[in-house]
Amino acid sequence: MDGRALLRVVTAALVFAAVVPALGSDFRVENKVFLGGQKEPTAQSTTIFHGGMVYDYLAEPAEVTIFDPARGRFVLLDPTRRIKAELTLEVIGKAIDRVKARLGDSDDPHTRFQASPSFDEQVDPSTGELVFQSDWMTYRVSGAATDDVESVRQYREFSDAYARLNTFLRPGSRPPFARLIVNEALEKRGEIPMKVELNLTLKKGLPPKRVNMRSEHHLIPQLVESDRRRVAQTDQFLAMFSSLSFSDYQAKMKK
Repeated sequence: MDGRALLRVVTAALVFAAVVPALGSDFRVENKVFLGGQKEPTAQSTTIFHGGMVYDYLAEPAEVTIFDPARGRFVLLDPTRRIKAELTLEVIGKAIDRVKARLGDSDDPHTRFQASPSFDEQVDPSTGELVFQSDWMTYRVSGAATDDVESVRQYREFSDAYARLNTFLRPGSRPPFARLIVNEALEKRGEIPMKVELNLTLKKGLPPKRVNMRSEHHLIPQLVESDRRRVAQTDQFLAMFSSLSFSDYQAKMKK
C-alpha cells in the first residue's frame, strides 16, 4: 500500500482534551501515519484549510488533493506530470451507496457490520481517550477541544468526504462507514482529532489476523506566509494543468 492510500485509510499527538487556541478561518494540520509499532511514519501529508477549501499535500509520492465543497468536488493534481482530474461528490456518493447496499445484502455478519457498523462507545478512564469497541475493529481517539464550531464542522466535512473518496479510489478497501461514526462523535464533542489508532481483526481463525495503524495530527491554528504561497501556487496549477478523465489520470499515475 503506497503513502497516498495509507493517508486516506487512517486520517505529533497532543494530550487528550487539550484546548486548541482560537482558530482563524484558515489553519493547517500536519499528518503522519504509522503501521504496527513503527517509530518512523510510513506516510506524511500537510492539510491546509483556506478560504473554504482544503488542500491536502502528500509528501511521497507528490500529489495534491483539493476538496472544494462549494462546487461539490475533489480535484486530484499531479505536479510532476502536470495533470489533474475532477471527481464530483455526487459520483462518489452514488458509488458509496452501492457499496453499502452490496455489503448489507451479505449473509456474512462481518460483511454486514462493514455496511452498518455499531460500536460500544466509551471514554477510557485511564487515558481519557474515546474508545469505539466492536468484535472486528476498535478505534481509540485523542482529540483537542475548541469552541470554534465552524472549524470543527469544516474539519468533519472534509474528513467524511475524504473517507468516502478513499473507498471510491480503492475498490475493495475498507468502507468509510465506521470512520463516519467516529467523526460524528468528535464533532458533537467540539473536538478535532489529534491521534487516531485503529485495530482491525481481518478474519476469524486461530489465531485471527490483526492489524494496527495509527495517524497523528498536529494542528497549527494560523497559516503562515509560506502556506499562503503554497496555496496560491496550487491554484495556478489548477488553472494550468491538463485536465484528464479520472480513468486516464489513474492510468498515468500508475506509469
